[in-house]
Amino acid sequence: MKTRFETYALLYKAHIDELYSYGLSLGNTEDACMDAIHDVFCTLIAKDIDTERMDNPKFYLFRSMKNRLIDMQKHNRKISYNDMGAHTFRADIDAADNMTISAEERNILISRVKKLMDRLTSTQREAIYLRFMQEMEYDQIAILLKITPESVRKLVHRGVKKMRQHSTDLMGFLIIMYLLKNATCF
Repeated sequence: MKTRFETYALLYKAHIDELYSYGLSLGNTEDACMDAIHDVFCTLIAKDIDTERMDNPKFYLFRSMKNRLIDMQKHNRKISYNDMGAHTFRADIDAADNMTISAEERNILISRVKKLMDRLTSTQREAIYLRFMQEMEYDQIAILLKITPESVRKLVHRGVKKMRQHSTDLMGFLIIMYLLKNATCF
């Protein structure tokens, strides 16, 4: 049986890259992201939180990370929580390494995805990132974005619809959706 510290270490290794990417996508510095991640895990350890009893540890970590980053920004800038809604969500897309396409084709696809994502609002980008890249449920995204699950569904639907409208063909759109699903963000 694993000790609680071994469980924390496995959880850390499994999600550090995703948490780091999410923090950067929210417009934070590399140092702030790493500090927030470490603060989240220090809190887990200090409070001796049993992660194995959590319904969804990944969601817990994302929510804790976002809240910690907000707290850090409030402390550093003395801003209100409502000011946090003005952030611009930016996710860098990179095609999965396991795709069997040439480097040139990969660059073209990445460029297409970036152009399509740039047509979306910041909130649509964040919702699509969390839904497709992080595979979160609508109710979890709603908590992170502080909106209703129905609003998240509408954001994702409208974002995908907008991307589909601006994609030149169905096959291209399907490839783009595959890239979103299998992308790595940094």
